[in-house]
This record gives sequence, C-alpha cells and structure tokens, in this order.
Amino acid sequence: SSPAQQCAYDETVAAFAERDTCLLHGVTSSGKTEISIRLIQDQLERGRQVLYMLPEIVLTAQLVERLKRVFGDRLGVYHSKYPDAERVEVWQKQLSEQPYDIIVGVRSSVFLPFQRLGLVIIDEEHETSFKQQDPAPRYHARNVGLVIARQTGAKTLLGTATPSLESYYNAQCGRYGLVTLSERYGSVRMPRVE
Repeated sequence: SSPAQQCAYDETVAAFAERDTCLLHGVTSSGKTEISIRLIQDQLERGRQVLYMLPEIVLTAQLVERLKRVFGDRLGVYHSKYPDAERVEVWQKQLSEQPYDIIVGVRSSVFLPFQRLGLVIIDEEHETSFKQQDPAPRYHARNVGLVIARQTGAKTLLGTATPSLESYYNAQCGRYGLVTLSERYGSVRMPRVE
C-alpha cells in the first residue's frame, strides 16, 4: 500500500478507538478498498464478522472477485438477484456453527443474522439506492446498518468520494471520525475541472 493509504488506515484505526463510526472520504481510485481489506483482516483476527454493503448489484462482481482472492471461502455473497433457495442457504449458514466471516451484499443483506459482527462497511454511502421505497418495508440500508452496528457494538465505516450531506455534517461535528484520501493510488493525476 502507498504511504497515503497507510496513513489513512492508521487514522481510521485511531478514529475507531474514539468513535463507532468513521467517514472515509477518498477520491475515486485512491484505494479505499485496500483500506477496507486491512480493516476486515483486523476483524477476522479478532474472531469477528464483517458486513460489506454496496448500493448496486453491478458493483458487487468486481469487488467479490477481489475479496475472494484475499479471503476465499470465508466470504459469502447475498443479493436480490439470487433465487430464494440460495438466499435461504446463506441465511441458514449465518445461523450455523460455521457462518461466513464476511458477507458482501446489497441493502437487504443488512437484515442477515450475524453472531459476532465487528464491522459494517457501507461503500458509496451517499447512494440513493440504499433507500428502499417499494415494496414495503421502506428503509434506508445505510441507516439500518448504523443502528445494527450500534446495537451489536460493531464499528461502521462509511466510504465515498462524495459524502452525503448528513454524513459529512456528522463528521464535521465530530460525531463521526473523518479520514480523507485526496490523492489517487499510483500518483495518477486528477482530471482538470473547469
């Protein structure tokens, strides 16, 4: 990892020592996933589980491939395009003696049973698709994730290049930790904006 990523990782760990929620505000391609992977490893070493939530199914394939390379069979995937039987299988495995240590999923994965949840990662936390309007129940998966983390004593990492107004406000007020990654990995130049 780059010095900037190492620094952001250290700052995130320090933020979690003081607060339950941390906003990781990193420009696109700055290496937020790399930091998430290290935080997941920390949790697994402590025997805790991780929920990694994404707003869109489209985004899961690429991430799952990358996480599978690191974590192998310890990773389960849960999303609404799966047939019911497969979703029931994941649900039952989460209640078993050998549950998945990491679940990657879209908003409905927030309701899966976890036995020892240590970290909830909400990627692209600003995305409106975390909000379910139809069908009922209507809920905002990011907010549900925050509540479940609080109830289970887990930490929450909110990752985004464009924070939602409320998350940014909470970070500015000191309710959340705030870690900023302002350079792209490999010193790739940012686009010129006019």
